[in-house]
Amino acid sequence: MTAPAPPAGGTPPAAAGNAPRGSAAAPDPATPSETRRDPRPAPFRLRTLRARATVAFTAVTLLLSTVLAIAVWVAVSQYLLLQRERVTLAQASTNAAQVQRSLVTEGLSVPQLLAQLPRETGSTSLLVDDGAWTTTSLLIGRDDLPEELRAAAVDGSPVRQRIEVDGEMVLAIAIPLAELGQAYVEVFPLQELDKTYRVLAAVLAVSVLGSVPLALVVGWWVTGPTLRPLDRISAAAAAVAAGALDTRIDPRGDPSLIPIANSFNQTAEALEDRVLSDARFAADVSHELRSPLTTMLGALDLVEATADPGDAHQAEALGLLRSEVIRFERLVADLLEISRADAGSTDVAVEPVQLSALIREVLSRRRLDGSAEQLLSTGAGAEDVVVCVDKRRLERVLSNLMDNADRHAGGVVAVTVTVTRDGDQARVLVDDAGPGVPEVDRTRIFERFARGAGSIRTETEGSGLGLALVARHVRAMDGRVYIEDSPAGGARFVVELPVEAAP
Repeated sequence: MTAPAPPAGGTPPAAAGNAPRGSAAAPDPATPSETRRDPRPAPFRLRTLRARATVAFTAVTLLLSTVLAIAVWVAVSQYLLLQRERVTLAQASTNAAQVQRSLVTEGLSVPQLLAQLPRETGSTSLLVDDGAWTTTSLLIGRDDLPEELRAAAVDGSPVRQRIEVDGEMVLAIAIPLAELGQAYVEVFPLQELDKTYRVLAAVLAVSVLGSVPLALVVGWWVTGPTLRPLDRISAAAAAVAAGALDTRIDPRGDPSLIPIANSFNQTAEALEDRVLSDARFAADVSHELRSPLTTMLGALDLVEATADPGDAHQAEALGLLRSEVIRFERLVADLLEISRADAGSTDVAVEPVQLSALIREVLSRRRLDGSAEQLLSTGAGAEDVVVCVDKRRLERVLSNLMDNADRHAGGVVAVTVTVTRDGDQARVLVDDAGPGVPEVDRTRIFERFARGAGSIRTETEGSGLGLALVARHVRAMDGRVYIEDSPAGGARFVVELPVEAAP
């Protein structure tokens, strides 16, 4: 199978997106996948600046919330513990004083004395008198208290200690009494304090973990407006790259954006001036070349008229000379037209045109093998469709596409007119008999002097500007052009144009 040959004007066509009118350079044509974007929002990707800013915001929020949670935990837990110790110490001191008075004045036994003491729920009172221990609970006795605590209490030193009894933490407070060898001990449960600690820990943990999704949502929402100026700069840069050199950035009073906007605008203005200057120069040169070309063609006619009809070598040389001069004339004409567009010419005379009738006229003028009716077919509702176009430009578009097929793809095999499903766009499908156009060339083909993969410029006829003019003309008429695979196996050039609205 032979390598794909370049279509007329250069290389295979791709979609031409609608660019702002008056742009100084031809935008790169967009492929159908670029012009038919999915309206759904872009997925969250960590490689994007907004995603990285959101993750950084979330990380800082998580760090701060963790530090704050630890600080709250330390402060609140210490405060609750100190409060608990103060309350228990006050109650134990009061009970110890009451036991001291009762032992002197009242004739109650030690168990009776301990039983009448005011205590909180779950607390236990113990009294040691000359080595004898008495308790108010069957669960906590002398052996449950640490040896150090018992010894210190008997020796006359007050003691406060947290101990574990049967797997539960309690607070034991020992207060010596007036008589040597006497001490009052009260044991307070700490279950309520532990439960408070667990609730506090759970609340803080949930708060820290819950801050992560909340920070992600808030960070994504906050960074959107913050990074919106970057989106504007990106869009402006893309517009300039697409050929809209008159694009400028409005800083909108943002002090941080003013230097960037001024620098970008100055660069774009300098680039626009340079491109317009080059375009005017090319247009002037092309215009000046037309006069000598006309003189050359006139002189060639004179030489052919006076040449010896029997001299075969002379006839062949004159034929080659005429073909090259005509090719040069076509190149100058194409270059002049595209240079005028680059220089800002917007001479688009839009009018309603019956599309199928215009295509028949173009096919008839080309005198193709087979009638226009054999090549042209129309889809449902497309026979009488009327489009809003510049008739001269559309004729040039159709002629260039057919020239492209004739020179590089074995000729035109079918021209089809259809209407899109919503009815606001008409489509002209030009199928050729070539090997098709590779995917990598379908965008590049509309560039000036572009060539298909593996082609050599000297091997093909044409100026290399035909398809670039197609893209420009279609774009000037608010349409687009791109390439698909033809059902016949070749390439299909698709031109979409706006349909004339019904009165």
